Amino acid sequence: MASAVVEMDYGAVEKVAKGFDDARETLEIIKQALEAVIQSLQAASFVSFGTSAALAQTLKFFQDIVKNLIALCKEFAEDLRKAVNDHKRGDYKAGSYFKKGISL
Repeated sequence: MASAVVEMDYGAVEKVAKGFDDARETLEIIKQALEAVIQSLQAASFVSFGTSAALAQTLKFFQDIVKNLIALCKEFAEDLRKAVNDHKRGDYKAGSYFKKGISL
């Protein structure tokens, strides 16, 4: 019985993990900007007869999606780094990651 050879380009996988880290950092900035806009709209809602409050609620919906994407990017980056470390140690099963995920 022939055994499979498992190879990994560590540099390429690390670059992908770094890409997820960069995306997470960008999404963190977007989340903060959304929070500032939401607070401003909520503060101005008494002047706009509720229009600002409705817009703030819509932006809050998108902010929640951004929070989920931040968690997902963090998880993917961590999973990829675990995969590299496991592969270097000779563990090719990937049993402790790439399963969890989140629900958007």
